[in-house]
Amino acid sequence: MKKTLRTYSLILIVLVLVMAGVGCQKLADINPISNFDVVANKTSFNIGDTVVFTIMNKADIILFYNGRPGMNINYRNRNYGKGTDILKFQTLVSQGSKNNMGDTIRLKISTNLKTYDSIGVANATWTDITNLAQWPTYATTSYVSSGKIDISQFNVSDTAYIAFQVIGSQNAKSAQRKWSIQNFTVSNTLSDSTFTPLFAPPFATSPNIISDTAPNFAYVGWSEVNMNYNRFFVNYPNNFFSLINTNYGAWNVGEYNVYTRSIYNRLIINNKACNSSGVGITTNYPLTFDPSSKTNTLGNEGWAITSPVNLNLVRHDFPTATVKDASNVFARGIKLVQANGTYATYSVVLDSTFVSGQTYDMAFVAQNANVNQKDEVVKHIGIKVN
Repeated sequence: MKKTLRTYSLILIVLVLVMAGVGCQKLADINPISNFDVVANKTSFNIGDTVVFTIMNKADIILFYNGRPGMNINYRNRNYGKGTDILKFQTLVSQGSKNNMGDTIRLKISTNLKTYDSIGVANATWTDITNLAQWPTYATTSYVSSGKIDISQFNVSDTAYIAFQVIGSQNAKSAQRKWSIQNFTVSNTLSDSTFTPLFAPPFATSPNIISDTAPNFAYVGWSEVNMNYNRFFVNYPNNFFSLINTNYGAWNVGEYNVYTRSIYNRLIINNKACNSSGVGITTNYPLTFDPSSKTNTLGNEGWAITSPVNLNLVRHDFPTATVKDASNVFARGIKLVQANGTYATYSVVLDSTFVSGQTYDMAFVAQNANVNQKDEVVKHIGIKVN
């Protein structure tokens, strides 16, 4: 028995050593990139012409940057830059009258909000920029555009918080004004025309004018702070609290960390997720502050506040095309040659997105890589557009 156990132990040790040797086996070194070069058929072209690049020697991956904004190799690692920050939105006021002089909406920005509650709002420093926007005067039937609001003065801070503050006054003759906001966007444009939408999904592609200018409700991270929210509760015997007024008196978004998908910190009223003021939580625009349609409603003060945003955020530049990927998939415009030291040609049409009178720094990046190593060569070609 002892001999058998000793034999099994030796076999186990050998297996462990063999497996360890396999696990520690070194990956094959990558092939270094040598003699990779790219030349153009000429360096001066007109709009509509085709530039033909001749590529000498291959690589696992070949990327192309055409030098236009968003596709400039010099900015492929750039994530921040001070530019012009533009805020835009649309507003609708749908009840009340021109006599509701005490009912207002204010646009404010803070750079030092600590918490999304009444204490945090009261203690933060807010700059009122209401006068920079255009607003509906009183009850309207269509949304009014704010115009382009320059908020670049706030990009000296790492974070900014943008808020809409509604103040409603008790009025025995009229309901308070009901406010709605939609199409809220903020963008950062640099001097080289690089356009970056803020409050946007993670950047995975080069600029796209359609998706970049579309509002993204989910990425703003709206939170509401109702400065009077306790008036929505009544205390019954045995410390039982119940909502007595629902569906009005607060913005239709959740408090901080309260949203439609949370199962732990939300109210369910009539099978709908609600914030603690009993207002149904929306998942898309418009944002709405509904004070109720009744006259003589108690005064309101409600805030809708964005998540913190860095106004200097810039989407790094991306390749215009992957000429060749590691799986030997080729881009449109490439023609394999593989003769006389030439690997391929790659053709690019100078369409109307290029500007006459400018010289573009077009670049090719050749890479050989594995999980531990990477060898890279960059070739720049200046192309002038007449």
